[in-house]
Amino acid sequence: IGRKDMELYGRRGVIYADNRNDLRLRMAKGYDGFTETVLKLPEQASPYDDPFSYFKAVIRKEITMQPYDLSSFENNLIVMEILDAARRSAKTGTTIRLK
Repeated sequence: IGRKDMELYGRRGVIYADNRNDLRLRMAKGYDGFTETVLKLPEQASPYDDPFSYFKAVIRKEITMQPYDLSSFENNLIVMEILDAARRSAKTGTTIRLK
């Protein structure tokens, strides 16, 4: 199992990111049924193919990270706020609204 596997559950379906290249989208059909779409993402060029290569390229100033890039401070601060809200929601059983 890759380090980047993830499952996202919504009201009408699920997205499975099995690894960095394979996604499955399942949309509910009734109580037990679903349709599934399989997506194959292309391999990224170096240094974008590996988080550690990307980090090395940024600190060596080989590439410039833009504000709100996926790995940027700004974007990851938002991610932390979302994760904290999810944790608080699970603990209290209430909806946490974000600004």
